[in-house]
Amino acid sequence: MSYIGYSRIKKIKKLYLLTKAIIGNWGWKYFFYVVRLEFKKQGLSVFVPDKKPQPSYLQKHYQNDYDQYLKHMHQNLSNELTDLPDTKLPTITILILFDGDSKKLELTMNSIQKQYYKNWSVILLPINLQIFEKTTKTNNSNIKQVISPKNNKIFTEQIIKSKSDFFCILKSGNLLDEFAFSKTILYLNHNDSDLIYSDHDVIKENHRTYPFFKPDWSPYLFRSMDFLSPFCLIKTQIFNEIHFEVKFLNCFEYDVLLKCIEQTNNIFHISLPLCSIPQLTYSKNKIESNKEIIQNYLNRIHIKANVENGIVKNTLRVNYNLTSKPKVSILIPTRNNYKILKRCIESIEKKTTYSNKEIIIIDNNSDNLQVKTYYDSLSHKIINFNGNFNFSKMNNLAVKHSSGDLLLFLNDDTKVLDSNWLEELVSICLQDDVGAVGPKLIFSDDTIQHAGMVFLKTGSGFHPGMRLEKNTNSYHNIVNVMHDYSAVTGACLLVKKNIFNDIGGFDNQFDVYYGDSDLCLKIIDAGYRVVYTPFTELLHEGSNTIHFAHAGATFFDVENHQIFIKKWSYLKTGDPFYNSNLDWDYSISKIPFEEL
Repeated sequence: MSYIGYSRIKKIKKLYLLTKAIIGNWGWKYFFYVVRLEFKKQGLSVFVPDKKPQPSYLQKHYQNDYDQYLKHMHQNLSNELTDLPDTKLPTITILILFDGDSKKLELTMNSIQKQYYKNWSVILLPINLQIFEKTTKTNNSNIKQVISPKNNKIFTEQIIKSKSDFFCILKSGNLLDEFAFSKTILYLNHNDSDLIYSDHDVIKENHRTYPFFKPDWSPYLFRSMDFLSPFCLIKTQIFNEIHFEVKFLNCFEYDVLLKCIEQTNNIFHISLPLCSIPQLTYSKNKIESNKEIIQNYLNRIHIKANVENGIVKNTLRVNYNLTSKPKVSILIPTRNNYKILKRCIESIEKKTTYSNKEIIIIDNNSDNLQVKTYYDSLSHKIINFNGNFNFSKMNNLAVKHSSGDLLLFLNDDTKVLDSNWLEELVSICLQDDVGAVGPKLIFSDDTIQHAGMVFLKTGSGFHPGMRLEKNTNSYHNIVNVMHDYSAVTGACLLVKKNIFNDIGGFDNQFDVYYGDSDLCLKIIDAGYRVVYTPFTELLHEGSNTIHFAHAGATFFDVENHQIFIKKWSYLKTGDPFYNSNLDWDYSISKIPFEEL
């Protein structure tokens, strides 16, 4: 089907879903009011298919922004070269994974030879024995040796004979920025790190484009995709402890890096694109190997889970086994939202297969007779909260009346879509290092409302990926994989009760906004992880409770923001889970390069 035909069907579906949502939530009278307004504004163009969405990093100006970014980056790095010492420069052994394409190898070798940093040597590693037999006599004098992938023992012995301080793994065809090694060594002169990785971009028609500005170390993201490659340095003491496996040479870096992180958490991110790769292609064989590698890794660290294909190509899903079913207390604050609340409660009751749960409604002075009558029909616990709407106080009160081991904070304007939604959230939350988890939330037109929360240097929080298609592969697939975030929205937030109590629960200063973000940052500060999963979805219309309950929301948004950024001032240096080179919607930050 053509894009035009497909987009027409999507527009009809979108209008149908919006119509159903408006009538269901607000009634026919309001629906006709909206229709009259939209026809007055758009006419028959309301039925015209939407234009294909163009994320910021695909728009024309983006390439110009990136070209300027690279120019400033090189100017800055050139000035830094004077800081390199004259002696005691660490040695780097470069392992090049050779696929038999001599042209790609030549390009990679040329980029290595152009390095400002010269204390390196190269070992060629053919990805199979057939290529090795054709490559034993290489004419390139810069290649120290060619390793035989004959068997695991010979393979390992040949690699660890190399005497160096750091190892670097490169695929033939990958190109290093001329400052790649000098920048990493400059960092190592002042800091100790066992593993250092960088951002990268794509080389297309001899032009650098489509950069991947990555987050800092995120183990849950790494179990979904190898975001540490294509360029990183590994300390020899770590590298030499690894057992290498010939069968995984087609995804050698991923296997090696997973074994490295079993030995160290001392992982550093250089937030600069220091390597360029050819455009990635989907390989079913490689994905199957990656699944096996991740499964082996999880087995080694004693995590019970099954590894499956992800939502988008070249990504994985770790499906954690639910070995127990602790009680979940579902806490729903509300005020005079009869239809919305009823829809939420009924979706939980009809859809949820997880049985060990309780529902607690926190009512904020509802005076609607229909709401009161509805409460009388329910068997769930209902708590009254008197006073102005305060998200934090209402939830803190509900926790005192809860009996669950896990707390699910849920907005009344959400609707359960998947029967296994709680199984997914609970299985992740029960991991030892996790304190909180949140799901993907979608609007009624099947676009993303929430896929994690991040913060700019101003302290402003936002949802990256909002309004993109729910199964988008946007920005190097990162929107639709499980990974760590600084926060997930309180519209649907599952937390371990013991951790919630240990950190003092919600901060009552945050009456409307930032309470959920503050809670998540306190969880991280206590040593736990906050994880987003795209593998279950809830419908979320967007803050109906707040809009109806708090007429002064705009004023208090500003006040809450000031309190929040003062409390979490480290965010002014950048969100660790959202690259400081990025602005809204993955666009390139306009902050001068020197300030990054």
